Amino acid sequence: MGLDLAVFKSASTMEREFPGYRFQREPTNGECEVIHPEGLNLTWDDVVACDWRVGNILHIAALRELIADHLGEGSALERIVLFSTWGVGDVIEEPSFGELERELTLIESSPDAWVREFADGLAKLIGMARREKNPIVFV
Repeated sequence: MGLDLAVFKSASTMEREFPGYRFQREPTNGECEVIHPEGLNLTWDDVVACDWRVGNILHIAALRELIADHLGEGSALERIVLFSTWGVGDVIEEPSFGELERELTLIESSPDAWVREFADGLAKLIGMARREKNPIVFV
């Protein structure tokens, strides 16, 4: 058990990568499926723009503590991202990105390598989510 995050490719990205096929976007998480013509078998790597294993349950608990020490209890990073390792299917949508980015700038120079790695990884996911115009998904 742990925390895994992903950003799905947009329908326009999928249509560029698979000319001749049309895709429909699932409105909640942004995942695309083939709508015309049928018969294209897609792998995880085909539909995901970026994915990241944040860590196992113990790693996430340690990150929560380290970030709470740095930012205080109840930070956006804690509430929105590190709240649980059971969030499969949950999403982080664009309106939350700014608040998360502000906090990431506060922890990106942490002396702890895990915290820096977390800040870098989440910043990359946010950038990809903006590019693809899709949420970050707990997978």
